[in-house]
Amino acid sequence: MTNPGSTLLAIHLDRSSAVRPVLPALRAGLADLLVSQADGPGTLQVVLSTGDDLTRSLADGSHPQALPADLDAARAALPATLRARTGPDLGAATVRLLDAVGDELAARDESDRPERVVVLLVGEAGVGDAGAARERIAHQQSAYAWEFAMVDVVTGMPPAGAGSAAPGGTPAEDEAGTGDEAADGSRAAAPVAVAERPVEPAAAGLFGVPVTAAISAGPGADGVSAALAAASAFVTRARGSRPHEPVEGFSGDERSAAATPDGRPAWRRLLRLR
Repeated sequence: MTNPGSTLLAIHLDRSSAVRPVLPALRAGLADLLVSQADGPGTLQVVLSTGDDLTRSLADGSHPQALPADLDAARAALPATLRARTGPDLGAATVRLLDAVGDELAARDESDRPERVVVLLVGEAGVGDAGAARERIAHQQSAYAWEFAMVDVVTGMPPAGAGSAAPGGTPAEDEAGTGDEAADGSRAAAPVAVAERPVEPAAAGLFGVPVTAAISAGPGADGVSAALAAASAFVTRARGSRPHEPVEGFSGDERSAAATPDGRPAWRRLLRLR
């Protein structure tokens, strides 16, 4: 029997160059999320991966060990400044994160394993091959009742190899660039997909898995902040639920707040300047 009322929260933040302009907003949003979880139900441990600290491959082909921490230690471990770093795309990083967390939990006595595991993925959902991640997420959901939330950081630029249609069949526009920590909101002319797919979350469609909750954020800082606040509320709901019990996802109001126009001049967006 697992430890009743306990939750492990595993967070991965993609720090690729595409999200550079909103890294300050992402850092602030994660810090706020960790603060707000102090008032959540039960007990909580956190595995925090910001970049490639858990998702890189070691020389022997293994991955770094996941080290769960309490909220105070997790807040202290969050870097004061996040800078863009080269690393695996969100799909590959998800697989490595789940491997690290799964190995850590498998090494515990069953009575010490958390009753709930919640995984929060933050990054560009439409970049890279998510095939292996789809299989792994589906397995963890069905076999162990893990909950998955995704914050798809919309950069306003087409994914690598784009020129293809955005979800829903509309060609993606490449006019708008990434957003920023300046509090002037996010997307300009709806380049990626939120407005076109109001029912099915754009991030879930791009990533190709039915994650419990998915929300598209940005490209501006206001949208990123709103999306992470919504993600924090989702984590709280998941912590208070029982395994395999339905958890409410994101509301229409939360999606709208996370998808606001980017007010910067087009040339600053194109160059990814604040």
